[in-house]
Amino acid sequence: MSMIARNVVKCFAYLNILIELSKGKKLTGYEILVHLKNFGFEISPGTLYHQLRMLSRDGIIRVRQCNPKRGTVYEMTEKGMEVFKEFKKIWEKPLKYAYTEIVGII
Repeated sequence: MSMIARNVVKCFAYLNILIELSKGKKLTGYEILVHLKNFGFEISPGTLYHQLRMLSRDGIIRVRQCNPKRGTVYEMTEKGMEVFKEFKKIWEKPLKYAYTEIVGII
């Protein structure tokens, strides 16, 4: 995979985390990795957990210990919801453009 493709997949991983957690879901890192695989993308667990640590450090998500069987669970914070709302306003037009150029329809 080219460097450009790897970077786009990493960006998609960030976006995927934000989208899924903004729905009120509480997910483990493993569940996020599986979700990414459903799109045909694989990132290393180290990359994913680095992204989760950065989002947590910035107050976008919080870490919860659910139970010993499930492990560490991540959820969106109120600040994260506000940040994600702003993100959607700013990125709606560019993402529609990218979708149109990649898929060729709208």
